[in-house]
Amino acid sequence: MRRAAALVTVTNRLEPMEVPRLLESAGKVIGQLATPETVIRIGEKNPDSIWLFSRRGRSRAEGFMSALLLNESGRSALFDGDLNLLDPQDEYLVCQHERPAAIYVWASFTPGVLAAGINRVMDRFDSPHYADADVISTSFTIRGHRAMVRRGFEHGVWHEGQLLDRFYMIPRRPETLAARLPRYATHDPELRPTGIRVVNGFDDMMRVAAVRSAVYIGEQACPYEEEFDGNDLAATHLLALIDNEPVGCMRVRFFADFAKMERLAVRKQYRRSRTAFELVRACVALCREKGYRHIYGHARQDYLPFWQSFGFKLKENGAPFEFSDHIFVEMVEEVEPSPTALSLKDDPYRLIRPEGAWHKRGPLELSSARQTALHAAQL
Repeated sequence: MRRAAALVTVTNRLEPMEVPRLLESAGKVIGQLATPETVIRIGEKNPDSIWLFSRRGRSRAEGFMSALLLNESGRSALFDGDLNLLDPQDEYLVCQHERPAAIYVWASFTPGVLAAGINRVMDRFDSPHYADADVISTSFTIRGHRAMVRRGFEHGVWHEGQLLDRFYMIPRRPETLAARLPRYATHDPELRPTGIRVVNGFDDMMRVAAVRSAVYIGEQACPYEEEFDGNDLAATHLLALIDNEPVGCMRVRFFADFAKMERLAVRKQYRRSRTAFELVRACVALCREKGYRHIYGHARQDYLPFWQSFGFKLKENGAPFEFSDHIFVEMVEEVEPSPTALSLKDDPYRLIRPEGAWHKRGPLELSSARQTALHAAQL
């Protein structure tokens, strides 16, 4: 990537005469874009909005990356649908000397080696002037989704109590980071009927069993004893729901220095949704919150590209092996523990909260408050 970056020239000096040609080339690939007049207006208001890429030694720009640098009102307008993406309103944009509340990746056209220029632009947006602005984007294809994930974007943005799953975000604002729900705790039957939660009771275990029975026993004819292998009561389970209907699940078992992800299942009629992707990301987030650095799993050979899109790699010296009539390979991923990972330095009440609910007060903390009130009454 460094070699490729060295072959690309990046500049935010907009040449108005080049804009129509670039938009015409990009439109053949991307579809409808803003008019040249709009792009020029945006670039004149804030030069950091439009970046031109060319291969070193070429005099004409061959690609570009554009961003809308939004103020607080513009950030809300983006999520509410009030921001005109084909002709953005000036009142929602900041000038170059102003700090934005959000950086919306407007459009990019980076054929071939030019894609390396994106990192140069992101370096600019990592500077102190921009460091506290959330970076937001959208994608409507699997390829785009994978590109977002590889670049560190999280799928879905919470805005006024709703999960907007058409957006991707790299959260950087302190208030965004503080308000963000853990990926494994996004479901609430009344407030957020679509999301993921950690299984904490028998009813949810029945939902998990129903999903896995439909997928593995019903579709794949897996024998009961092989699917329900005696490890379910030694594992943590994640349950995905859409409109409070159980649609997918996954389990993870925790060993001394690694976590093992297993039994990812999504009901057939929901496989065009992002459920499988969200379950994997939620499981990785759960492992990181528990302080793990190594995640291990078995992938069917034909599903390996799916897992590789999350950063999993084939285990060194691992050989393919077979069970339940399929060939599997070993895979591993190295991760960093969450900044809020559980540890012996934590408050003791956090360590006795329900599994997957370490971000909020648990029932035993409420009992401590009851005891405090009782002692006060006795005095």
